[in-house]
Amino acid sequence: MRILLAHNSTYFPSLGGGDKSNRLLMEALAARGHDVRVFTRTERLDEASHDRYLEELARRGQTGEVLESGEVRLRLGGVDVRTLTRSPHLRAAFQAHIDAFDPDIIITSTDDPGQLLFDLAVRTPRARVVYLVRATIAVPFGPDSAGVNEKKTAALRQADGVVGVSHYVAGYVRQWAGIDAIHVPISLLENVPEYADLGRFDNRFISMVNPCAVKGIGIFLELARQRPDLEFCAIPTWGTQPDELAAMVAQPNITVMDPVDDIDILLRETRVMLVPSVWAEARSRIVLEAMSRGVPVVASDVGGLHEAKLGVPYLVPVNPIRHYKPSIDASMVPVAERSEE
Repeated sequence: MRILLAHNSTYFPSLGGGDKSNRLLMEALAARGHDVRVFTRTERLDEASHDRYLEELARRGQTGEVLESGEVRLRLGGVDVRTLTRSPHLRAAFQAHIDAFDPDIIITSTDDPGQLLFDLAVRTPRARVVYLVRATIAVPFGPDSAGVNEKKTAALRQADGVVGVSHYVAGYVRQWAGIDAIHVPISLLENVPEYADLGRFDNRFISMVNPCAVKGIGIFLELARQRPDLEFCAIPTWGTQPDELAAMVAQPNITVMDPVDDIDILLRETRVMLVPSVWAEARSRIVLEAMSRGVPVVASDVGGLHEAKLGVPYLVPVNPIRHYKPSIDASMVPVAERSEE
């Protein structure tokens, strides 16, 4: 089959767990003989982003072909990846791919909360549309949503299938939207013969990936303040804001590391992985990545994190986010109304 992923986020390099999960899913489909194309974009759409994207590819040993359309074409894991880097005409570019590729299936997801690409996908007369729910904050219904919208909820009912990344997510969609969502384990881990055994009591760091408001940076910072005898490590990614980064840099027992493509680089130095999310985490990729390598995880008991923990102890109750303000931060993440975590 011809499968087209509408990925309204960064695809490669992957900054978020959902981005990485979508990439591994597409590569797995390609490995099974399907003709897979990905339409994606850089974080910003301008000349500087175009140049920076090509530099990032070169740093990873990849060569992108700049097409006449202005997109960058990359063959990655058997998948034809088309990245929009300069043009602001996102919808027109995606429609051109629908017309040229003529997919049998179009996969969309919650990385497109405004339904900019989903809206075009469901108008396609022949292709079946599958909607992947990877974050309940990004759906337009229910108590986890940052923006309830009945019109957008009705639009999602046009999808031919809705898939939740966890049982929690699929159940949430069924309960709050009345959509017959199913859970399929679509967040794949790397296809390796055996994961490295990296857990050690004498590893250096208590680590956290993507420390930011919704991920519980307040808990992380307070732990570091109360335990000056321990070393902490933070890897800022898509959610971390400048003031949050400054707070971590100012804390003497927190080391800030750059994002890594190979998570083993971090886990090799991690004694305990913290996942203190205060939003309804759909599942959390880092929980499984750490535990599969023998690194213990302490996580919040919210959303689908209890599923990710697979019955292993160290789930901690927190005060989850109940409401969001009608505003977004610089990373386009809704701003939460917070109390004590």
